[in-house]
Amino acid sequence: MVVSPSNNPVRSMAVLLALLTAALLVAGCTSGRDRPAAPTATTAAPPAELQVKLVTTARGPERGFNAKRAAKRAAPGVERFLDRYLTTAFVGAAGGKRGWDELLALFDTPVRAAARKQLDALSLGAAAPQVTAVRPKRASARAVVLYGRRPAAATVRLVFDATADTANGSEEIRLRSVLQLLATRRGWRIAAFDSRTGAPS
Repeated sequence: MVVSPSNNPVRSMAVLLALLTAALLVAGCTSGRDRPAAPTATTAAPPAELQVKLVTTARGPERGFNAKRAAKRAAPGVERFLDRYLTTAFVGAAGGKRGWDELLALFDTPVRAAARKQLDALSLGAAAPQVTAVRPKRASARAVVLYGRRPAAATVRLVFDATADTANGSEEIRLRSVLQLLATRRGWRIAAFDSRTGAPS
């Protein structure tokens, strides 16, 4: 499901830039010709541990803009945010004891109500109480960060595969998301999303 923010005059410009970045990113991925200008990636992690492998590029003012340095600067913050998202939505959600307030706090205010209605597309959702453990297999992302004077918005294509253990056995989880992130005073927040997941039944 695609969810976009409401018309907020304070954030509308940044969100618009993020959506434009999304279009550029999708065009690059479908053409197969563009390669990231400034990749950054984490090292491989043991299969049972969550570690996001992130490739980051940056775009900003043409004159004097160092895309490689900007991407390197933005990558750690984006990676931490994605790690927190996947931990809250999947790895730490097993058992369904935490509730979803911590996850919803990662969304910008205008889209929180929509995120609450789409928990099954964003997380373990209704299956969480039946899941005893989530074992990550792959967590990878590609991010395009849009700069003004500092990081302002980002488009992230996120892939997450894991195994969910239940009392009836194990099932596979597949998350595929495009997240529009907005830089706020509280850090990155999800301002729009197109997310699909297959959670245990």
